Amino acid sequence: MSARTLKNTIFSAFICVPLFAAGCTTANETYTPPIKPGSSTYSNYLIGQFAVRHRQMDKAADFLLKVDEEKNLPEVLNKSLERQLFTILAGEGRIEEAARIAAKINSNDLMGQLVQIVRDVHQKNVEAALKHVNEMTSQGLGVYVKPLVRAWIIAANQGAEPALKSLETMKSQKGLEALYHLHSALLHQFGGNEKAAETHFKQAAQGPNGMSLRLAELYGTLLVKQNRMADAQDVYQGYVTAHPDSLYIQAMLDELDNGALSKRPALTIRDGLAETLFGLASSLRSHSTRQAGLIMGQLALHIKPDFPIAQILVAEILETDQRFGDANKVYATIPATNPFSWSARLRMALNMDDMDRTDDAVEVLEKMIQQHPKRLEAHITLGDILRHRERFAPAAKAYGKALDLIGDQVGAHHWNLFYSRAITLERLKRWDEAEPLFLKALELEPDQPFVLNYLGYSWIEKGMHMERAQKMIKEAVRQRPRDGYIVDSLGWVLYRIGEYEKAVPHLERAVELQPSDPVINDHLGDVYWKVGRNREARFQWKRAKSLEPDQEILNIIEEKLENGLIEN
Repeated sequence: MSARTLKNTIFSAFICVPLFAAGCTTANETYTPPIKPGSSTYSNYLIGQFAVRHRQMDKAADFLLKVDEEKNLPEVLNKSLERQLFTILAGEGRIEEAARIAAKINSNDLMGQLVQIVRDVHQKNVEAALKHVNEMTSQGLGVYVKPLVRAWIIAANQGAEPALKSLETMKSQKGLEALYHLHSALLHQFGGNEKAAETHFKQAAQGPNGMSLRLAELYGTLLVKQNRMADAQDVYQGYVTAHPDSLYIQAMLDELDNGALSKRPALTIRDGLAETLFGLASSLRSHSTRQAGLIMGQLALHIKPDFPIAQILVAEILETDQRFGDANKVYATIPATNPFSWSARLRMALNMDDMDRTDDAVEVLEKMIQQHPKRLEAHITLGDILRHRERFAPAAKAYGKALDLIGDQVGAHHWNLFYSRAITLERLKRWDEAEPLFLKALELEPDQPFVLNYLGYSWIEKGMHMERAQKMIKEAVRQRPRDGYIVDSLGWVLYRIGEYEKAVPHLERAVELQPSDPVINDHLGDVYWKVGRNREARFQWKRAKSLEPDQEILNIIEEKLENGLIEN
């Protein structure tokens, strides 16, 4: 079970609707070698689709652009190609090319209009941008997009006051109040009314999401511009108190300390429009809409390339589609001198590990530790990567250094660090050192299901505290009834106390939930043998053997296949 604290695995496929049909792909496809051009329009079309399926999106765009230029496909296929090509180009940040395709396919499509607006703003053609805004639909996503984009285009043409009036339509719409106040604050700041801007920032923080990370940064920056450093510090520290594990707020505190916030240039139209697009991208990064979120993020970067938090967002969306190399290219665009580079490099290391470049990941993290030896994150991430690769001794050392840095400043959010170090020590057969750390993790986070399961299972294996272990694992199953490893633990504790018939349904359920785990299949084989289902037991052991268990477990399975389960 993974304790990698900095990456959440999410999402699976592109959304397949007009202008988003870039091609659907699964999450576990392997990387393929570079693709070579074909000899005809149709071969290049098929090669382009192959590139899409294998996530070589930049290559796919090149091949499909060539096909589009040749115009040799049937009309119905050509229209489908143009929609797909638009999505790929926009998602890759090739906005000028995407805008040319958008102009050909559907003048009423919101995303196509938005791409053309960004192109117009980038080219300083405000009149063309306003024309496209006025043509934009107000339905669906347009409810959010149109008034915000229109306000900033009006501000570019007429100034802050007319823009603020145009935004009034959002004020009374339920669910849009926080957006209204955020952009009213930015427009007032753009117009030079800092007092009104502060009022709206405070009102935005009263919305359902409270003081978000981005809101804290923007409000804090306004305060710094007024030389109110202590007030800015209070805003940031308030966020830290609510979100103690946030890496990004630490980057903002670094900027506050080193004076970078006070040197930020005055707010521009591009900043306001990029803020709109970044906010939308953040909202659309979920499973079914991540391609739209990626496009919004790329649009934000097209008009404001130096936008670290948007660069990180785009990279994170690429990660969800397992495009780790492409994500790292985006992270690498954040200058090493920028405080956000720290978070970017942590994620780059995790991505390297996901690409089986573990030694490179370790090198990155060791350099970060040399740069800032007292920052926890690099030590913990190094430990996570080494533990994931079963390098338990150096992992335990990395976690130990992190615990040394914490000292007596232990908080509830540190439970995972104690848990992770405990696992490495348990795997190193240093149980006397591991057990107190498991218990400390439970002290910090009572009833945490992963800790309950791991500690309970370990006690079962050692024949210790069987009654307490059973209660702990039952609580873990109650919280996570679809976790095969935890359900297996409940079945195994029943097995160990001789309740074989009761253990059977739990171990069968565990195999259903986690069919590719050799240990769980082995456990089911053992309990089948105990209830007299010997043929099924041998089938499960053979199944466990086929799943490539480690050598110690393999030896035990082969002995059982040869002689059956020998009674102790």
